[in-house]
Amino acid sequence: MKEKLTNNLGLKIISVFLAFFVWLAVVNISNPEVSDYQEVPLEIVNEGVLEANNLTYEVVGGKNTVTVSYKVQTLDTGTIKPSDFRAYIDLAEMYEPTGAVQVKVEVLRHKNLLIGQPVARPGVIRISTENLQRKRFDLQVSTVGKPEADYTVGTATISPTYVYVSGPVSKVGQISEVGIEIDVENANSNRAGTAVPKFYDANQNELVDLETDDRVTLNHSEVDYELAILKEKRLALDLKVEGRVADGYRYTGVESSVNSVAVVGLKSNLADVTAVTIPPSELNMDGATGDREVTIDLTKYLPNGVQLSEDENKEITVTIKVEPLESRTYVLPTSQIKQVGASSQYEYEYDRSTINVLIRGLKEDLDQLTADQFGAEIDVSAMTPGENDGEVMFQAFYENSAYEVVYYDHPQITVREIGPSATDGGDETSGTDDGETAADETTAAD
Repeated sequence: MKEKLTNNLGLKIISVFLAFFVWLAVVNISNPEVSDYQEVPLEIVNEGVLEANNLTYEVVGGKNTVTVSYKVQTLDTGTIKPSDFRAYIDLAEMYEPTGAVQVKVEVLRHKNLLIGQPVARPGVIRISTENLQRKRFDLQVSTVGKPEADYTVGTATISPTYVYVSGPVSKVGQISEVGIEIDVENANSNRAGTAVPKFYDANQNELVDLETDDRVTLNHSEVDYELAILKEKRLALDLKVEGRVADGYRYTGVESSVNSVAVVGLKSNLADVTAVTIPPSELNMDGATGDREVTIDLTKYLPNGVQLSEDENKEITVTIKVEPLESRTYVLPTSQIKQVGASSQYEYEYDRSTINVLIRGLKEDLDQLTADQFGAEIDVSAMTPGENDGEVMFQAFYENSAYEVVYYDHPQITVREIGPSATDGGDETSGTDDGETAADETTAAD
């Protein structure tokens, strides 16, 4: 069979080239007709027709381009560009029961090169219409950052004090509050300026999508403000914990209903006071298997001559955060295991394409982890020809105590001598990063 393939090899190669040139000549001489297409931006005209009827619209599916198909001779295919076409829909021609509008195509350039009339796909775009709503909102003021030490935020004066929001009923209905944010980071004097109103839902989440939606508008795009910065001293809360959580759980931090409190007192009394320290006896986490809440009376831990400001609550709630540990199996391609100390005189072959690695940690941390972050490597410098046990080192976990390697499959590495003609003389080789990490959850918390 090999002799048949190699017999008269030169003639066969020449035949292939001759066939190609014959085909090329035929194409250039006959210049056959072919079908082609371009992706063209979709233009919308006569929007004012809907606005005049107190309606707004949205393209169903959010499609902003259409595919324009056409026929052209082969040699002209490279000449036709998307800019040679104009694709648009006319809202004045919308069929109201279904919202359907026909897509029209105009040829702007190279019309003489096209064969027949170009066709748009889809040929019909569906438009969803909705009533417009105009609603009044009183403006709220919030601050971002912390003033300079010994200062606090006072009362804000704004103009205007309310705004009207206009837009689709479904969009305006999502807004529960409109307000401005004022940056008071390191402030030690009154602040004044302008701010752009922001939208918030009932959970105080900012509605960024609505702020960038051209269909939602404000009658005032900016708000003037003046904010008083008052002299005061704020003390941080120094929360100390003690104890040890139950096995299979991890202490992840402490949260407080407030992070600092405002206090008043004589200057001499406040001079050396920097924090309110809550002793560890108040925040014990022995045997905890979940979050533990503690109510603390701050007045018990204030220095003599120092009192809470009038607006401060004397009681705070502190939560000791405790989460269960989970174990999860990751599939690590051996191609991602770096070979340290590899010799150019040997080649190294794994006995498997992947290994399973069992990692323990918090669910949120495990969700962020992928196998290509393990920093897996094997020292092969001492390996000799034949079968060798692979001891995998996970460098990333030596630097990050969030993860614990519970178990992994030990790969076998076959070392073979290679000839002196080998060109790969690197001291170190590493696998490619083309593997994908597969994570299979096992049981939580052991």
